[in-house]
Amino acid sequence: MSENGWDIFKIGSLAGLMSFAWLVVKDVRNEWRRPRLRADFNKNLDLRIYNFTDTGWERKVATLHVRNKRPTTAIRSVATLRFVERPNGTEHLESNYALHWAGIDYTAQTTGAEPVDIGPETRRLDVVFTDKNQNIPGSWLAIPFALSGRLNRNQAYLPPGKYKVKIEISCENGKRNVKTLWITSPEQWQDLEVTLT
Repeated sequence: MSENGWDIFKIGSLAGLMSFAWLVVKDVRNEWRRPRLRADFNKNLDLRIYNFTDTGWERKVATLHVRNKRPTTAIRSVATLRFVERPNGTEHLESNYALHWAGIDYTAQTTGAEPVDIGPETRRLDVVFTDKNQNIPGSWLAIPFALSGRLNRNQAYLPPGKYKVKIEISCENGKRNVKTLWITSPEQWQDLEVTLT
């Protein structure tokens, strides 16, 4: 082979190597920018009583604070609660529930929840609540239907007892986050307890 043939071969090899290196750098950069959701629970901040002046409700609510640790916005973020352990007598409960993001209007829908986009700001996720004026012991999962005021023995009602749940927060374009919690559904509304496992 002539010397010019080797030069073309060397140039082609170098161009191929540079192209491969560029693809690797681009993939690493895209992976680093890909949203990564993180849910935090601080009992002192995330398990407290809220007063709703427009409705007159006084509720004890357990929440998670969800943030995106990367620069790209997490698109259509949703949170799903799944039971790991639950007491006897809770056969009325479904296996999964879509939880409510704070700041989104309540609706009477019984399934699904409104997804949100999460940028650099922290979003609050409602998990479980009790109400000062409830007529029955226990608590309710924070799904839009239950939050809208219908506090009866519906599909979101947790009779008194201890429940182990996993909450998965996911989005269309990023990595999910899973938290495991113990919920103690109380006899008295103010005794609602939630702890991380």
